[in-house]
Amino acid sequence: MGVSAEPGAGPGAAPESVIDPDMEALFDEFLGKELSPELTGPSAAPPLPRGRPHHFVLRDTEQRGLCLRGGRLVPTPLQGASADQEEIFSAVPNPHLERRRCPLIVGIRGGSQALSCTPGPEPRLQLVDAALLELFSLGAGASPCTFYKSFGGSTHSFEAAACPGAFLSTAGGQELGLAPPHGATGFYLHRR
Repeated sequence: MGVSAEPGAGPGAAPESVIDPDMEALFDEFLGKELSPELTGPSAAPPLPRGRPHHFVLRDTEQRGLCLRGGRLVPTPLQGASADQEEIFSAVPNPHLERRRCPLIVGIRGGSQALSCTPGPEPRLQLVDAALLELFSLGAGASPCTFYKSFGGSTHSFEAAACPGAFLSTAGGQELGLAPPHGATGFYLHRR
């Protein structure tokens, strides 16, 4: 998917289109090859899931993985026993949002729990018990669990669809949360 460079690239920095083959494969598996809007039309019926969630290892730029502790995802150096506790992230596309922005419904535990953004003056990130494949079919109601993924060539950033300007962040090292663009974390994402 051609997407623009990461947030915080600086004023005047020209966004660069980068192809992410893992996302191309995910969207093609679930939605087929992208068709022009005049061929699909706005009244196209919501698609049925045709695939299974894709699974990814997600690490921040300090090579910390995310481990579930007390219901929260905490960035953790992966040494010793903590390496076995690293959460694998699952993703399916959100077919109801603009495909070129790479809208992903993201979760953990094999796709049985989803990350969700609660809008408000200070958006909050939480885990909810919701199957990603059910959210895929939900329509616009899946927006709180959807994140627009940007790929800048080596790292990825995730902006909450329901909370524009709020990005996944491990800043402070306490727990995975949301931050404005200047606090967005660049993540390495490897398909598993």
